[in-house]
Formats: sequence, C-alpha cells, structure tokens
Amino acid sequence: MIVFCCLRIMHVGYVYLLDSKHVAVLHLRPRPPNLPPWRFLSSGDPAGGGCGGGGGGGAEEPVGKLGVLLQSGRFQASLTLAKALICSHKTLFPSPFHLYQALSLSFPSPIPSAASLLVAACAHLKLPDDGLHLVSHVAESHHPFPSLTSCNLLLETVVSLGRYSDAQSLFSQIVASGTSPDTFTYNKLIQSKVKSGDLNGALALLEQMERKHQLKPNAFTYNVLISGMWKERRGKDAVKLFDEMLERRISPTRVTYNTMVDGYCKAGNLDAAFGFRDQMLNAGFKLNMITCNALISGLCLADRMEECRKVLEEMEANGLVPDGFTHSILFNEHAECGSSEASLALSEEIAGKGVKIGDYTCSILLNRLCKDGKVSKAEEILERLVEKGMVPTTVIYNTIVDGHRRVGNLEAAFSVVRRMELHGLKTNCITYNSLVNGLCKLQRTAEAEELVMEMGKNGVSPSVETYNILIDAYGRAGRFERCLEILDEMQEKMGLKPNVVSYGSLVNRLCKKGKVLEAEAIFHDMANREISPNVQVYNMLIDAYCAVGRIQKARTLIEDMKRRGTSPSIVTYNALIKGLCKEGRISEAEELILCLDDEDLMPDVVTCNIMISAHCNIGDTHRALEVYEEMEKLGIKPTPITYHALISAVCNEGRMEEVDKLHQQMLQRNMAPNRGIYNLLLHGYAKCGDECKVLSLQKEMAERGILAEEMTKNNLVMD
Repeated sequence: MIVFCCLRIMHVGYVYLLDSKHVAVLHLRPRPPNLPPWRFLSSGDPAGGGCGGGGGGGAEEPVGKLGVLLQSGRFQASLTLAKALICSHKTLFPSPFHLYQALSLSFPSPIPSAASLLVAACAHLKLPDDGLHLVSHVAESHHPFPSLTSCNLLLETVVSLGRYSDAQSLFSQIVASGTSPDTFTYNKLIQSKVKSGDLNGALALLEQMERKHQLKPNAFTYNVLISGMWKERRGKDAVKLFDEMLERRISPTRVTYNTMVDGYCKAGNLDAAFGFRDQMLNAGFKLNMITCNALISGLCLADRMEECRKVLEEMEANGLVPDGFTHSILFNEHAECGSSEASLALSEEIAGKGVKIGDYTCSILLNRLCKDGKVSKAEEILERLVEKGMVPTTVIYNTIVDGHRRVGNLEAAFSVVRRMELHGLKTNCITYNSLVNGLCKLQRTAEAEELVMEMGKNGVSPSVETYNILIDAYGRAGRFERCLEILDEMQEKMGLKPNVVSYGSLVNRLCKKGKVLEAEAIFHDMANREISPNVQVYNMLIDAYCAVGRIQKARTLIEDMKRRGTSPSIVTYNALIKGLCKEGRISEAEELILCLDDEDLMPDVVTCNIMISAHCNIGDTHRALEVYEEMEKLGIKPTPITYHALISAVCNEGRMEEVDKLHQQMLQRNMAPNRGIYNLLLHGYAKCGDECKVLSLQKEMAERGILAEEMTKNNLVMD
C-alpha cells in the first residue's frame, strides 16, 4: 500500500499524489478528441536513467514527476530527468518542444522554469535547433522566458558549433524579452563575431556592452579580441587592445601573453615575442607548452635554429617535455628545407629519449622522406615505430603508397595496399587516387580506368579528383575526345559535378598542344556550366595567346578577369611581359612592369629573367646587367636561368672579367653552376686562350660530378 504524503496537486483531468518515491497519476475523465496521445496513455514506470532506453510506458507519470521536481525547486534533478526523457522517449516526445507542451498541458498554470529547464537540456545535449525553436515559441506565446543562465548555455553551444548568425538571433531575442545580458552573454557574442571574421562588429559590441548595459569587459573579452586581431594580421590593433587592458587595470592572463607571443612569432617579430615572454615571466606566470611551441615555430620560420635549440633546452630546464606538436613543428621545418637527413636525425634523437612519435608527426616525417625518394627508409622507420607499439593509420599507409607512386614503383605501392588490408585498414579514395595517378604517369590509362571501376565494387566512390587525374592523363596523351567523354560520364553516371580543376586540366593540355581555339571553347563552356575560372585557368589561356602573338586578346582577357572579380597575379603579367618581349616590344614590357605597383604586385625572379633574356637577345648587355643589379636591391634572388642568360651574352662579347665576376657571385650564393653554364664558361675561356682557367673549370666540374658535353670537349681540343 502506498502511503501518500501531504503534497497533493490537482487540476482538471488529473490528480498527482506524491510520496517519497513515486508520482501516481489518477485519470478523472476520458480522453477528449484531438489532444496529443501522451495526455492519456496508461501509466508506466517512472522515467529514469540516461539516454538509450526504450520508449515504452506512459507519459503522465514522468511528466508529472518532472513538473513536481521543478515546482519544488529541484532544478538539477529535473534537468537529469528531462535529458533522459528527451533521449529515451522519442516516441512520446519526438523533440524537447513536445516535452515542453506536455508540461504546459499537464498543469493548470505555466511552470515559470519549464522553458529554462528544457533550453538548458537542449544546450547540454547539443540540440541547438530544438533550443532555438523553443526560445522563439516562448517569446511568441508570451510564456515565461528562459532564464539568462539557460540562454547563456544555449548561446555557448550555438557558438561552439559555428552557428554565428543564430548566436546573433538568440542575443536579439534575449534583449527583446527584457532580459538584461551579462558579461558572459556579450563575451559569447563577441567570440561569435570574431570567429566569423567580423572584427569591427566585435569591437562595436565591446563599446555597446558598456554604453548600453553598463557591463565591464574582462580578460576573456580582450583575449578573444586580441586573438582575432592577430589572425586577421591586425597586429597594431592587437597591441592597442593589450595596452587598453593594462590601462583599465584588467590583468592579462597566461592566455593573453601566449596570444601576444604567438601573434608576434607569426608576424616575424621575434624580438617583440621574446619581450612578451619576459613580461609573462615577470607577471608570475610560468612558461607552458603553448608559449614554447609558439617561439619554436617562429624561430623555425626565421631559420634561427640555434636559438630554437636554446628554447628546447630552456623547456627541459623548466621540466617541460617536448610534445607531439613540438616535434611536428621541427619536422615541418626540416620538410620545408627539404632536409630528410635532419628529419632522420631528429627521429633518432626522439627515439633515444623514449618519446613516442604520434600519427601526425609520423606522417610529416614519412612524407618528407617519400618526397625525397627515400621510400625504403620511410618503410624502415615505420616498421621500427610499429615494433614500438604505434598502430599505423590509413593516412600513414597512404603516405607510403604515394611515396612508391612518386618513384614509379607501383608494384611496391600495390603491395603496401595489400599489407594495410591485412592490418584491417580499409583503402579509401586517397589510396586509390595515388594508384590511379601512378598508372597514369606511366601512361597505363586503361589499367587506371579498370582500377576506377574496381573502386566502386569495393565500396569506395571515385571523387572528382579521381576523374581529374584521368582527364589530365588523356590530355597529356592528346586524347581530348576521351577527356570530354569523362567530363560527361562523371556527371551522368556518377552524379559528380566537374570543378575548375577538371576544366583547367583540359584547358592547360590544349594550350600546350597549341590548340588555342579549342581551349577557348572549353573556357567558355565553363561559364555556361556556372563554373568560374580561377586565376590559374585565366593564366593558361593568356599565356597561350601571348605565345602565338595575340597580345591584344590576352589584354582583353585580363580586363575580363578583373570584371569577374578575379585579380591577376604576377604570373598573369609575366605571360604578357614575355609575349611583348617576344614581339620585340620591350619598352612596352618595361612600362607594364612599372604599372605592377598599381595592382599591388611586385616583379619576381621570372619577371627579371624575362627582361634580362630580352635585353641579352638584342645585344643590350648593359641594360641586362642593370636589371640584375635591380634584382639585388629588390631582394630577388637570381636563379641559374639568370646567370645562364648573362654569362652567355657577356661571353659572346669577350668580357671575361665580368664573366668571372658572375661566376664567383654564383658560388658565393652557394649556387652550383649547371652543365650548361659550365659549357658556356669553358667555351668563353677557351676562345680567349685562357688555358689555366679552362683546366681549373674542368677540375671544378669533375669535383662536382659534372661531365662536359662531348661537343664541348671536341671544340676545346680544336681551339
């Protein structure tokens, strides 16, 4: 027998009697028509537990219990029950809104905290749409609005999920309801504005929170704004905000200092970064991994490796152990420098310290080795890491597969695929794309197409990139009809829309084969299919026009790309400059270079090489050497192409002192002359009878492992 306590809640249709353990629901009248089914289901067991239960049983008892818990002020207990009902009673309550309706209809007057409860539940369960719908309904129906605490929880969830426009909408509804936002509310909306890239909007909110709601910003407010400024490369504004913090006596946190250190490192101002590191220490904060990794990353980017080693030593002295991110930075630096030997040395050092290399770091190391053609070494390191307990991922195996593809060893690539399948790893589209690419590079396009068919049978859908590889391969082979067929097949059979790369590959190959009219037709077809050409596609066609002397057509296309919102690059103008020089219109080319500044562009080494070659070709070596000197002033590093053109021209004029000067400048730049340049030097010195110089050059070539061409040897003998 149940002994009821004195708490008795009555309203039309039901009586709720609450004892210490149960809520009993008594039906007082039959179910009226057109009311939700959960209003009159038979009573079942009380809801409880977490998500994952069934949906059986009636709704009256748990709804009644939920209402009683709320009315008795037990919010946390009611929140636990509400989340359980939302998760496990989908049949009775398809959404949190249905549960809210159940609560509203089950009690004679609205429970003020019902909306707060269910909005909080939606936030906890990451159900932003349900939460936002509930807030809108409550606002429109003039029911008690959810508490600011619940709204803040939902706002935090919405921002964390990247729903920035919804965050603004929720904020507006909070204010419209007459609820005064607090600093947390503003902070979340400011964070939303920063993450969406609207920094001016974020700054306007900073001003509004004080002017309109008399709220003071805190360290979180400034940390978010400062971080946003650095990400948008507005370093001066970041510093201004930091100074403002100090003026307002808002103490910077370790997050603030780390943000400033990282920002300055990425901006290349390492002195300022270390200055903030020192300020951080003086403020009583200890260095952490974030500080050190930011400094190491900045030093690596600046190629200041000695100082980088000092930071690593400082870390160890402070009891900080380099983590996976630290090692990733160092491996990335070696990868950027193309130094697989340094990567190997680092991996040995890490292994010697007993530090485990993570998947991401391992991928960087193996990728560098594979790009350098050291695939067998990559395999050896992978095997060693597996022996030490690392479980290879599909990404790691894909790196090895692609490494074998790069060196043309497809048999080994397929062998790695079989090995990854034995380890229970599934091949994915990236795996197949590497294999398809490898077959295409070896002109085995029929086998590549068979492999694409096999992808589908194995449950791996070919991607647009897969078909782009085939289009490029057939384009290289001049089989343009097949390229067009593939474009149709990928849409009609696979439902894949070709992208700008699909068409760009075809335009590129047509241009290289001299089929400019056909390339132009494909270019126009892109527009008809609503695929906007990017700057690379424009450059292909502009270069093709210039190569056949259609300079005006190239100029028209540049104007067209500007109208369509695509900014020309230096590659665009280099094509036009080269075309003008080829036509002998060198003065026009020079005028065009002077106008680059209007387009926010700077000449690059290609621009300078084009002009040097053009001046050399017409015998104006004086002007060519002036361009070479201008390169130095602009900080543009010459290439072997630069020196080949200059040495060839100066040799022809017999100015061997100038030739020797150029040769020495190459060596000072640690730029080894190639065989073509050595042959020019040998011919030049032989022609002027400098036998000692010839012998010296031949010895230098031998030391570098460069053989003189047979024709050069014969000519030297004849001389």
